[in-house]
Amino acid sequence: MNQLTIAVNTAPSVRDNLTTQLRFHFPEITALEFADGEVTIHAGQQLATAAVERTVRRILDRFNSVPPAIRSKVLLDSRVADSVQAWGSRRHAFPVAVLADAARAFSKELRRAVPPLRRRVLPDRSAALRAGINVYGHETAALLAALDRLTASCIRGVYEAEVIHVPSLIPSSLVERAGYVDTGCQHLSFIAPLSTDPDVFDAFVPFWKSDGRDDRRVLDYVRTPRDVLSPAVCLPSYPLLEGKTVASDEALVLSFGGSVFRDESGNLNNRERLLEFHIQETVVIGGAEPLARIHGELADLMVCVASVLGLDFSLQTAADIFFGDAAGSLLFTQLASTNKIELAVRSASVGHPVATASLNKHGSHFAKAFDITDERGLPTSTMCLGFGLDRLAYLLFERFGLDLAALGDHVDANVEALLKERA
Repeated sequence: MNQLTIAVNTAPSVRDNLTTQLRFHFPEITALEFADGEVTIHAGQQLATAAVERTVRRILDRFNSVPPAIRSKVLLDSRVADSVQAWGSRRHAFPVAVLADAARAFSKELRRAVPPLRRRVLPDRSAALRAGINVYGHETAALLAALDRLTASCIRGVYEAEVIHVPSLIPSSLVERAGYVDTGCQHLSFIAPLSTDPDVFDAFVPFWKSDGRDDRRVLDYVRTPRDVLSPAVCLPSYPLLEGKTVASDEALVLSFGGSVFRDESGNLNNRERLLEFHIQETVVIGGAEPLARIHGELADLMVCVASVLGLDFSLQTAADIFFGDAAGSLLFTQLASTNKIELAVRSASVGHPVATASLNKHGSHFAKAFDITDERGLPTSTMCLGFGLDRLAYLLFERFGLDLAALGDHVDANVEALLKERA
C-alpha cells in the first residue's frame, strides 16, 4: 500500500512534529495531507502500514497534553502596515545606523563579486551531491560570505563581542552534558574512524572493495565513536565559561560562525532542509536585565535584516521538533512563551514559510550544566541568535536569480527606506 489514511485531531504545531518525525522514521514517505480530522500519508513505495500506524499513535500520545488551539503567535507581519508601524515604536530597537553601514558594505561586496567569468564549471546556484548536501556555485559562495559578514558586522558593531572560531566536530560527552541527547538526539551523527587494530585495519580495504560500502558489517571495522558532527553551533561555547562568574548587571557576547550537521532522513532536500548548513551565531550570557534589553534588540535585528534584504516575512513565536516522552511538555512550554522567536520567510517554491533566523532563550539550562554563575553564586542566563545563511541565500536567489548587482541595488534602496521609517 502506497497510501494510508488515519484519523487525527491535533494542533498545527503537533502536525508539524508528526510530519517531520514520520518522514524521519520512514524516508519513503513523500507527503502528508491533513484534512477533516484525518491525515493521508503518501509514499513512493510500499508502506509498512502496521509500523506507520503504531508510530503515529506513539507520537500523538506524547503530544496529547497540547491543547488543539495553541499555535505560534505572530509578532510582526511585513505585509501588514499597522504591524510594521507598531513594531517600529518598540522600546528596544537595534541601532539602525549600524545595520545601514553593514548593509551598504554588503551591497558593495556583492557588486565586487560579479565580474564576468569566461568559463564556468558550475554555472548554476548549486549542484547536489545527494539529498541535503550541496556544492555551491560562484554567486552562491559570494552571497553566503557576504551574508555572513552582514550579520556578524551588525553584532560586532554594537556589542563588545568576543569573536571565536568553533569546530565542526565535538565530543559526544559535551552533547550529553549540554542536554542535547534528551532534546535533539535525532540530529546526532557519530564519527567512527577506522579501527587501529592491525588485523582489522588490513582487512578493511578487501571488504570495502567486495561491495562492502552498503553493508552494515562496516561497523566491525571502525572504532567506538567518541565525537559527533556538531548539531548546534553554540554548543562548544559554553565549556569556555565553565566555573566563571558573570555579574548580574553585565552581559558577555560571543560572535562566531560555523557549520551544523543534522541528518533528518526523509525530510532532507537541497533547498531549505540540508544535512550541512552554515550559521552565523551570537551567544549572550548574563543577568536578567541586560539580557532582556539585548533580546529585544536582537529580535529587532532580525526584522531589520529581513527588511533591507526585501524579504516577505513574519516574526513569530515558534517551537522545535521534539522526539521522546517529554515532547509534549517541551512543545507547550515553547509555544506558550517567547523562548523561541523565528524569522519566517514566505517562499513560492518551498510552499510554506521558511525559518531563516532563530532567537532562543535558554534560561539557566546551560549555566547549570557548566557552572556559570553571577556574583551571588546563582546560575546566570544565556540566549543565542542564529542566522541560517544557506536558507537566506536560497530565498534571495528565488527572487533575484544570479544577479547579485541587482540584489545590491535593491538592498541600498531598502536601507534608505528603513532609515526614513525609523527617523
